[in-house]
Amino acid sequence: MHDSLLMQNISSSLNNICKSNGIRRITNIELSVNRNSHINEKNLLEHLIDLNSELVDKDTKTKVIFEDIPDEMAEIKRIEGEK
Repeated sequence: MHDSLLMQNISSSLNNICKSNGIRRITNIELSVNRNSHINEKNLLEHLIDLNSELVDKDTKTKVIFEDIPDEMAEIKRIEGEK
C-alpha cells in the first residue's frame, strides 16, 4: 500500500477544505482509512506538520479510524479549527 501518497492526498485535501472554509488552524482531525493501512495518529500528525505547518501543529489532535474502505483511500470525517 502506498501510504505516503495517501498522506500527501490527505494533506492536500485538508489544505483545500481549510481554504474553502476559512479555517486558519486545525485543532482536531478525524479520518478513516483501510484496515490494512499503516497510517496512525502519530505518523499522520508528523506528516501534516511537515506539509501543513501553517494549519497543523503539535497540539492538533488526530484520530484515525480503521474501516472497510478501499485501499489507498481516506475519508475525512471531521475537522475542527479556528477561523
